[in-house]
Amino acid sequence: MLPGPTIVLACPHCGAPHRYFSLATGNTFGAERWSDGWFQAPMRAQIPTLARCVGCRVFFWVERATELGDLDSVSEWREETHTRLILDHAGKRRVDVRYLLLAELGTNLEDVKRRMDRLPTPIGQYRIREDARQVILRFEHQGAAVSSQEVVVKVPADTWPAEWRTAPRLRQEDEALLLDALREGLARTLDEERALRRWTWWRGNDAFRGREEWVPLSRRVYEVRENARALMTLCSTEDTASRWMHAELLRESERFEEALALLDHMPTPELEPLRDAARRRDSRLLPLPFPVRASSTSEP
Repeated sequence: MLPGPTIVLACPHCGAPHRYFSLATGNTFGAERWSDGWFQAPMRAQIPTLARCVGCRVFFWVERATELGDLDSVSEWREETHTRLILDHAGKRRVDVRYLLLAELGTNLEDVKRRMDRLPTPIGQYRIREDARQVILRFEHQGAAVSSQEVVVKVPADTWPAEWRTAPRLRQEDEALLLDALREGLARTLDEERALRRWTWWRGNDAFRGREEWVPLSRRVYEVRENARALMTLCSTEDTASRWMHAELLRESERFEEALALLDHMPTPELEPLRDAARRRDSRLLPLPFPVRASSTSEP
């Protein structure tokens, strides 16, 4: 896993900037899949689905926000004058000078010994002249001879607006935030409502992916029960992934006979743990063996 650039997005309503950290590379090492369809890979980047704008306080879909840029790209270069220091002569106190050079180079003792056998050798390059002057004084105090020269180098110019760097970071939404988004009408189409209600279900189940004692959907607060009921209504009975979702919602709601009726029409071996749990009248969220056949409709 390698970190990627910090992406800056604009709220589609008011333009306020927000940022999130991306990954340049990722993998599925340590990934898990659960009976509710949630797929979790710690080494894979996961962009938040939605956010509440810090400016106008309106919810927005992150994937629809305008990307303003990334804070790690270089758009312009500028020239700076640096001071380059050269160790010309080590003098009589070679051991003390060797350790001074080691501290400045940050390499290893063998490398420093090789460099001192082939003087002159570079000590370093310093943007601040006073820093260079202090280094010269330390070497000269040990009897070494150091020369310096001014060099012009190109460095990245920080041209991004200051508010980009101080923009709030997008975070993964929780169940309460998603329920607020549903109440405020973020979902404008059936597909949006299905996606938003599914994420709400997943986030509500997150607490039970660890050691917290399971609470069936049928025994949770009214808004959570209503979300499960509405999501079942939005499940197509012709689509395998949707039927899986519908059956799992029924099982987690302790409607075991209805769940079994759906599961028995899907003779997929990977669903056998769900069938077995429904037969035992067990509504608990289940980890499934990995890998499992991926589905674009069941994978976040």
